[in-house]
Amino acid sequence: MLQPPPAEPGMREEEIDTPALLIDLDAFEANLDRMAALLQPTGARLRAHAKTHKSPVIAALQIARGAVGQCVQKVAEAEQLAWGGVPDILVSNEVVGGQKLARLCALARITKVAVCADDPAQVSALEAAAADASIRLPVLVEIDVG
Repeated sequence: MLQPPPAEPGMREEEIDTPALLIDLDAFEANLDRMAALLQPTGARLRAHAKTHKSPVIAALQIARGAVGQCVQKVAEAEQLAWGGVPDILVSNEVVGGQKLARLCALARITKVAVCADDPAQVSALEAAAADASIRLPVLVEIDVG
């Protein structure tokens, strides 16, 4: 049975089923514009982290204001954003296990996806999974410099 959404525009606060993501759209858009204005003269590029909103709609608004993509922690979060049309996703946490690696590689067929790794064994596992899937998977190697 499908659940109704926890909140809809015009609902009174006491009617909202929690948890629910509620956004002050004017403040949100002002924040997006402020970040874009701050970064524009520096040449730096913003990659927002989707760990709070987990929403392809919010990601699209961030990207429309100049973000290059989104960061996520989990393959499931990457899937949700990819299926929602987000064009560039970085999984900033290690992906471990054959099923998760296969799912990550499947995403590379529908969107640009990269992953972080901090262990040589993990890099090897990512390389093997990408080879099995016949895809190229960008890996950002994290180095502990002290």
